[in-house]
Amino acid sequence: MNNNLVFYYCNVSTALSILQNHEIWMTSIRNLNDGNETVGVYKMLFNLLEKYDKKNCLSKMFEFASHPGAIQLYETPLGAYPEYITCFSENSDSVSQWIAYADNGQGIAIGFDETAFSQISSKKELTYQSVTYVSEKELQNYIPKLYEYLLANSRDNGFQMMDIAMEKIKQTYPAGINLKTMHYDGEKEKRIIYQYPEKIENLPEGWEIKKIKAYPKSNMINTCIPLKFPKDIIKKIVTGPKYQKNYYELETAMEALGYAEVEICESTSSYR
Repeated sequence: MNNNLVFYYCNVSTALSILQNHEIWMTSIRNLNDGNETVGVYKMLFNLLEKYDKKNCLSKMFEFASHPGAIQLYETPLGAYPEYITCFSENSDSVSQWIAYADNGQGIAIGFDETAFSQISSKKELTYQSVTYVSEKELQNYIPKLYEYLLANSRDNGFQMMDIAMEKIKQTYPAGINLKTMHYDGEKEKRIIYQYPEKIENLPEGWEIKKIKAYPKSNMINTCIPLKFPKDIIKKIVTGPKYQKNYYELETAMEALGYAEVEICESTSSYR
């Protein structure tokens, strides 16, 4: 048994594309399923600061921060290159993952050998990292000093105060892309992160970062960057709790695709 596996949850169409092409798409951090996840910790900090501000000394800043998309602009400013990421879970049979990412349980979780991801990681351009989950209790410890700093640097203009606040907050939590609130901790998420458009050289054999491409999603045109990988890093397939059982058809298909040695199992989740 390989214990160094992480799982990519997806619908069957995406799973087949991954298996056939030996590539997985890294998508823009701006186009995640949940647009709030990259700024959730920052929003939590602003909420705690507002509760701490009993005399409404920073009301103009909080009014500005409450505007839709205000905090997102500070995390990944428009005009700046976004990071491209692809996400995995340590959990091979997660109900929340089946629902959110694998066609409401009808899809598949592909198990990858994560030691291969660590081998392609560089110090800056391409990294493989665990997501850190931050609790409100942990953030509460930073509020008094942060509030004191903001009062000492107070401005009448809410926009200017937002600049000051986000600069200081980012000094406290500089890696917003890899932070999420404790609401997500059940995902046990890990990520490959690519600092687009940095050039990646000397990748091991079988790995390749391809050119950016466009694809349709709902009512938008999004971008992604395919990451080609050696096919032997796929070690396991888990079919979702609502996957339509077709006897030995999946096993036959996997053999035809060149994955005869890959372990295949079914979800044991009670989710139906």
